[in-house]
Amino acid sequence: MGDRVVSRRARRIASAPSCRIHAARRAQGKSAGARRACKKGHTGLWYVAVSREHRVYMRPYARMTRCILRAAPQTLCDVSPAVRKSMRGNKGKDTKPELLVRERLRDAGLTGYRLQWKVPGRPDVAYPGKKVCIFINGCFWHRCPHCNPSMPKTNLSYWVPKFERNVERDARNIRLLEESGWRVHVIWECELKKKAIDRTFEALIPVLKEELGRP
Repeated sequence: MGDRVVSRRARRIASAPSCRIHAARRAQGKSAGARRACKKGHTGLWYVAVSREHRVYMRPYARMTRCILRAAPQTLCDVSPAVRKSMRGNKGKDTKPELLVRERLRDAGLTGYRLQWKVPGRPDVAYPGKKVCIFINGCFWHRCPHCNPSMPKTNLSYWVPKFERNVERDARNIRLLEESGWRVHVIWECELKKKAIDRTFEALIPVLKEELGRP
């Protein structure tokens, strides 16, 4: 009975638009946006782990994820263990640039913000009531347009597509926010250096106060 149920689900999921899109992307050597993962304590059962920006496409089929996992896993260009360890060690929140920005906002009296607000891109700082948000981007990972960050010298077949996806994702999130009426500000890591931070906030704080209606 279980095998028949899985087969029936597999036929349903194979014809789903999202799976056809993923299959086409895999055939072109592009990211399918999902990877296989075995859940501890569930022997023989596989679950799909979907990156945040692709979850909207997979959500309608979430109850049938076991069938997706029976497909062959995507072949990725691997990186060295040292690089992988460094990437996993990057903090997702409360980084030094974020703490600097929040300190300057508090000093300016612009409190009442929310962190990692649940809208596209999860802005680092958000004022949901006024629909104003701030992204605090690392220059290397988000490819700063001001300071021309370095590019790894090896394994470019991995890094170049990764950086392109990061830039495309950032642009898409900003576009979705602006279409929803949000006013979006982006602060780059290089703009928070000692020589630039005062100039950065001298320009930003008056704009934020006007948008938030603060004196």
